[in-house]
Amino acid sequence: MLAAFVAVVVLAGCSGSPPKPAPPPPSPAVDGADSGGRLALWVRAPLEVQATLLVDAYNATHTNHVELTLAPDLPARVDAAAKTGALPDLFAGAVADVPGWTGRGLYRDLTADIARLPFAAQLDQPSVQAGAKHALPFVLNDRGADDIGISRDSEQADRAWNFIAWVLSDEAQVQVLARNGDKVARADLQANEFSQKGASS
Repeated sequence: MLAAFVAVVVLAGCSGSPPKPAPPPPSPAVDGADSGGRLALWVRAPLEVQATLLVDAYNATHTNHVELTLAPDLPARVDAAAKTGALPDLFAGAVADVPGWTGRGLYRDLTADIARLPFAAQLDQPSVQAGAKHALPFVLNDRGADDIGISRDSEQADRAWNFIAWVLSDEAQVQVLARNGDKVARADLQANEFSQKGASS
């Protein structure tokens, strides 16, 4: 009887509920990774003021560090770098050039990243359409617009996305660009403290 009782206890112990499945991995952060990387950014020389303001403000508030290069011959520079696999982490260009670069696969696909932005629907639509889910608005002005994307050669995509997401944030759009008198790239921020000051002056 004792042996039978022990057997029942052992069997009961072995017939417990199955182990719980492992939890799914966490979703990538909306704003990417700010983990101390050094990122190379190429921008057209005419955007020196806006690009410098954005990069300086980002570097002052983030662990990542963006190194800005102003290129007077950006399309030629991009073409040369694309042939040797030497594109920077990020590069911004006129919306007229962006579709060609996207078509050649020079930018990474940002579809999943864009979908996580809570303000994706508010972004400047002509710039978004030119970028075709591979580049997003960088600087808008009266002489044209520039988009920015992550190059196919970058090994720091999460860190590079952190910069792009920040450029499109309330902080960058209002406190950096609008404060400087530049257009914002989001419809929901068109009416801001600086645009109202300009309208009343």
